[in-house]
This record gives sequence, C-alpha cells and structure tokens, in this order.
Amino acid sequence: MDKGEIPVVMRKLLHVIRTHVALKLGLLLLSVFLLVMLALGNILYSLFLSFYLSHTTEELLQRAHSHAVVLSDHFNDVTIKHVIQMESGSPFMVVILDRVGKVLGSSDTVTAPHHEYLRKATEGKQQEEYALEQDWRTKPFLVGRSAILGEGIEKGTVVLFTSTTPIRQAVGVLQGMLIGIGLITVLIVAGILFVLSRMVVRPLLNMKKVTGEIAKGKYQSRLLVTGEDEVAQLADSINHMSKEIQFYQKQRNEFLADISHELRTPLTYLKGYSEILLIKRLSGDEQKEYVSIIHDQSTRLQRLVQDLFDLARMEQGDFSFRKEYLSLEEVVTNVLTLVESSMDAKGIVMEYKPPKAQPFIDGDPQRLEQLFINILENARRYTPPNGFLEVSFEEQPSHIIVYFRDSGPGIPKEELPFIMERLYRVEKSRSKETGGAGLGLAICKKIVEVHQGEIGVESTEGQGTTFYVRLPLAMRKENEGKKGEVN
Repeated sequence: MDKGEIPVVMRKLLHVIRTHVALKLGLLLLSVFLLVMLALGNILYSLFLSFYLSHTTEELLQRAHSHAVVLSDHFNDVTIKHVIQMESGSPFMVVILDRVGKVLGSSDTVTAPHHEYLRKATEGKQQEEYALEQDWRTKPFLVGRSAILGEGIEKGTVVLFTSTTPIRQAVGVLQGMLIGIGLITVLIVAGILFVLSRMVVRPLLNMKKVTGEIAKGKYQSRLLVTGEDEVAQLADSINHMSKEIQFYQKQRNEFLADISHELRTPLTYLKGYSEILLIKRLSGDEQKEYVSIIHDQSTRLQRLVQDLFDLARMEQGDFSFRKEYLSLEEVVTNVLTLVESSMDAKGIVMEYKPPKAQPFIDGDPQRLEQLFINILENARRYTPPNGFLEVSFEEQPSHIIVYFRDSGPGIPKEELPFIMERLYRVEKSRSKETGGAGLGLAICKKIVEVHQGEIGVESTEGQGTTFYVRLPLAMRKENEGKKGEVN
C-alpha cells in the first residue's frame, strides 16, 4: 500500500466509527472493559509479587535466625555440621562464618558472588538479623544474615542464600497466564459487546432525537417505553430528565465529595500504624495492639465503602443504621486510642475525664465512632501544635452529653450558624493543613439526629471551641441485647 494512502484509510475508518452508533458503543464498552482488566491484572500481579517476595524474605530471615539461636547456645563443630546438614538439599544455602569472616562451613560450594555478600555480612558490629539483598530482578540471590551471639558479643554469623530464579520464573508464568487469559477474554467480550451494541442501536436513535429536543428546552417530548430491560429503563429515565437533571448533577458532585472525605480518615490510620509496624521493633503486645487497630480500621473502611451509596441519600433521610445496646464511654475511649498517635504527632495534649457512671445508649457503634472521629479530627486540624484537647461527660437524668474542648483559634460568631451545613467550611482555602471537604460536621449532624440526639458548638474567636453531643440514655433492663436497623 502506498504511504500516501494510509491517511486516507485512517480518515475513512474514523468516519465509520463516528457515524455508527453500534461501533462506537462497542468500542467504548470494550475500552472500559480493557481498562478494568488492566487494573485488575496489575492489582493481582502486585499482590502476588508482594506476598511471594515478602513470604520468601521472611522465611529466609526466620531460618537464619533459627540457626543463629542454635549456634549461639552450642557454637561447635557438631552443631555447625548439623545446621549444614539441615539445609543440604533445601532451596536455601547456609554459610557459617566466625567473627572475623572465615568460612566455618557451608551447605554448598561458595563461589565468587557469594563472597561479596559474606564480606558485607561481617562488616561492622551489627548484632541483628536483616536482609542483605532483596533485589530479585537483577541479583542471583536473596540474602539474609543473623548474628551468632554469646556472652554479649558476636561470635559469628549465619548467612543464608536463596536463588532468585524461582521468583523470576513464577513471575514469568503469572505474566503469561494474565496475558493469555486477558486476550481470550477480550476476544469473547468484544464479540458479545458488538452484538449487544447493535441490538440497542434502534432505540438509541429514538433517544437521540428526544434528547436533542430536550436539549433545546422541549421538555414535553417523551419516549415510548416498552419492555422492562435496561434500554426501557433508560428511556424511562430520559422521560424524567427535564425535572431530574439538576438534582442528579448536584447529587453526583456531593457523592464524589463524600467519598473523598469519608475514605481519607481510615486510610490515614491504616497507613500510619502499618508504617509503625514496618519501621519500629515492637514487643509482642504492642504489635498485637497495632494489628488490632489496623484490623478495626479495615473493617470500618469496608463498612464505609458499602454504605457510600447511603451517604448520597442522606438529605432524603434514607441513611441506614444498625443500633445495639452499648457503652458510650467504651466507644469514646476506643476513638481516643485511635487518634492518640496523630494527636501526639502534632504535640496536642489530650485530657480525658471519664463519667461517674457507665452511660449506656442504643446506637450504632461504627456510626458513633465515625461521629467522634470527625469531631476529633476537626479539632486536631485546627488546634495549633502543643495545644490541648479535653474530652468530658455531663450526666443528666435521661441524657448524656460528651464535650470536646480544644485550644484552637475559635470560630467567628457569624460562621457558627452554618458550620453544620454540607460543603460549608470556615477556612475557605481548603489547604491540606486544615483539609476537609466541609462534610464531616454535616455527617455528624445526621448521625446524631438518627440517634434522637443533639449536636452543637460553642466558640469564642481566639479562645477555642467546644463541640457537644447530647444523646438519650437507654434503660439497661429494657434494652440489653437489643439490636435493630434504622433508616
């Protein structure tokens, strides 16, 4: 084909695509499907690689540590020979060094590439175990070392090697499988999509005509709705477009803002506590505590994602809650534990004044946690470094009030009537220091209203702010064990 004919062919192809609804619809759906497939493939690939490499490295270090512990107790030829025999025939190669780096024994032949890592393993006085090499793509080995200790000194070193070839082979197999499955799936889906797209062309042409009239302001135009399939539902939706278009546009924008706001807080805690686990050497109890927090936040995040569609219906009063008999103080203390790290990072001193008696209410624990986290995070953002935050209770005959007093800059008097409205922020710049989309307090208000309570704020500019939440108490004998769902 002449090179000059190529642009002509391309122009004809583009013209065909532009003038055929079925083709464009099929290509659009196929493109969306390809993007989803690509995203899922990348996620599966990343998860597999991360898990596999983490598992291999962890096993490498654990085996090295195990050998080092045995040799620390009995550092002699018999034990060295026993350790070497344990690794003979395994995917790992063990090399045992004395304190000056001399090889005392190995489960396989020590070659030049091994010597480079053996030299690194004896550099310095590092009485610990760690990974010397984790580059599986370009290096021949993953390498871990662990010190052999005795009487407070390092008597030798255990160096453990494992080949990176199996990792690269596994990654290659996974890539081949993903590509093969992807190609087959794309071919099948492409055929189905183009057949379906042609089936909907005819009603789409009618929809194009009517929507064109609606676009010109002729809202009385209607489509004949026949059947109950998706196309018929779409036609019915177009019939209501004239009176619904503004409403749906507004709901769409608010829904996207809700997603951004509501996912930020749990993701921040997941990232923060996981980084602590990765960076710091913690005791077993501390690790258990942080893992528990991460688990709780993961559960809460899952619940939030499932309930995001409910948030879009908040203004309609169609927000689902699952109430149960619970201790309000326990909910508050759980939240305080959760935010303690972020408060400490900013130097904010938290003072907690528990109630005289345990207050019990009928409420949704996750929604109440969401309520108190929003209030505390709001206080954290606006309270200056080295400020303070006080949490206290006031007991009434039929209600319990929780107060949150901070030493922030306060709220101007003219702003107070509006701070509970959706998308309203006192600080208009929306900087990342004060953050937020102006949804947190509006969500708090809805949560409190469903709990038949009251939320309010008292503030003097320059003297701090006090938020209070007033909730009805539950009678223990009548309500213990009671659970239910409220919309």
